[in-house]
Amino acid sequence: MPPVLSPVVSFAGPHVSSNALDQLRTALQTHLGPRRFQNWFGASSRLKLDGASLTLCVQSPYLVKWIQKQFEGELLRIAAPIVGPDVTLTYEVGADVSLTPLPEDAETSSAPQPSLSRRTVAGPAPQSVHGRSKRMYSLSEFVVGEANALAMTGVQQFITEPASVSPLYLHGGVGNGKTHLLEGLRARLRKECPQLQVLLLTAEHFCNYFTQALSARTLPSFRTKFRNVDLLLVDDVDFLDGKKGFQEEFLHTLKQFEQEGRSVAVSANRHPRLLSNTSDELVSRFLSGLVCRIESPDDAMRREIVQRRATRLKAKFSTEALDHVANRFTGNVRELEGAVNVLSTWSQMTRSRVTLQVSRKLLGRLERDCVRLIRVGDIETAVCEFFGVETESLRSSSRKQSLSQPRMLAMYLSRKLTQSAYSEIGAHFGGRNHSTVMSAERKIADQLAASQTIRIASETWTLQDLLQTLEDRIKAG
Repeated sequence: MPPVLSPVVSFAGPHVSSNALDQLRTALQTHLGPRRFQNWFGASSRLKLDGASLTLCVQSPYLVKWIQKQFEGELLRIAAPIVGPDVTLTYEVGADVSLTPLPEDAETSSAPQPSLSRRTVAGPAPQSVHGRSKRMYSLSEFVVGEANALAMTGVQQFITEPASVSPLYLHGGVGNGKTHLLEGLRARLRKECPQLQVLLLTAEHFCNYFTQALSARTLPSFRTKFRNVDLLLVDDVDFLDGKKGFQEEFLHTLKQFEQEGRSVAVSANRHPRLLSNTSDELVSRFLSGLVCRIESPDDAMRREIVQRRATRLKAKFSTEALDHVANRFTGNVRELEGAVNVLSTWSQMTRSRVTLQVSRKLLGRLERDCVRLIRVGDIETAVCEFFGVETESLRSSSRKQSLSQPRMLAMYLSRKLTQSAYSEIGAHFGGRNHSTVMSAERKIADQLAASQTIRIASETWTLQDLLQTLEDRIKAG
């Protein structure tokens, strides 16, 4: 194959001939194969040779780090017999390299990437009722605060040095930005490094493709197509929990990526250790990378999110109305955006400014429509599932710490999330009197004030994080 770009050669030593770069390119292509060679040393980069000094011109610093890790050793070994044993390799960034042009809105565009054009994962881009592509998120739109700063840092590190944090595991409650980060990660990589093959899909789609391959007896083709991408991004990976066959296939995919120095990022609603029906080996693989929790947005983040949403919708809000939305909906980002959508639609309908009084009236109706009554039994079920204990044991007279701690937490949450009296809660948990429930509530409150931690299996939790996780599960039903 002739080189895509004309070689640049300077004669400065006895080992260099006029066709040295041609020989180097040919040897490199033979070693890497046509596809990998074209991706990395074809139109996307340029080699220059000056004596024993070999220079690789690339478009971005990201490519330098990737090529250093993946190909530097091979490139020097192949160049030594052609250029000479003293060959050195340097890099130039931002050189005039023939790269595939991207549209101006590349970061937010949802057009399929080259890596998604393979038959196994191909399909039409999601379309709205008006024929427009589904809006994809970018990292520049992501509101960063204390609740998600570590996750955002992990994503940035994955972009600059993917192997150092692979697998990247993002987890947290629904609606707080996990999918946003994965989509933004893919968009940024696509913009900065278009020759990288980046695949983003949900764990459910992974299972569907695997099932189709089993039915069609095309597993080798399935594995070739899924395991040959450079970066794999999987959303909702906890969908695999309890699905043994799919877990094994995904585990083998992770192993191959690890062996070949390629990277994986996943998201889930739960910490890896809470995937109770997932194999220990797969859980340990997740834990070996970077695990980042995304929490519900704090006050400052909620106000910023509401303000940005209102600005994007071009709706007129009073400052008091925006503050009311931010203070009223504290669960997750989707709730905030949904509330702003309701008020924005009313504003467009009436051509009026959204005031505090209007927001209270409209959002009050919205909340009444979706009130869910929580019972003591719901709390008991969630606590038992989380701690892996039986209902009868939780209600028993046993004072073992493995039972007394979950029991006190269940009583505390029952007081917080239900209208039940102390005596009713005590009666539910094994016929205890009201003073026992009052004591449990007081002890948990004191532990919260002291920022105490609790150990569950081999994981240490702050009591605040543990209670928040339980609340999210209970409210989600």
